[in-house]
Amino acid sequence: MTNNVGIPSRCWCGKEIVTYVSKTEENPYKRFFRCEIGLKRKKEQHLFKWVDEALLDEIQRMHEQQLRMPEEIEDLRSSLKRQWRKQLSSTRSQEMYD
Repeated sequence: MTNNVGIPSRCWCGKEIVTYVSKTEENPYKRFFRCEIGLKRKKEQHLFKWVDEALLDEIQRMHEQQLRMPEEIEDLRSSLKRQWRKQLSSTRSQEMYD
């Protein structure tokens, strides 16, 4: 089965996901994602997810990515410094032999 975190794009069956609006008394006008086949074959476990839950998942995922960014930037900065020092050392060594 596919990962059901965030905003879905496909069901496990391969069909694309469509957004619908609930017409039930329990969830009037609440939007949800559903596989087209899942609407017809309700006994099968095709994708279903409330839009608001999917959006909250996406916000959480983006927040986690944002929290990792300073560390990733520092790792890139360190890597670039090492490469620069290595290149500088190589250039100085080459100048000594010229």
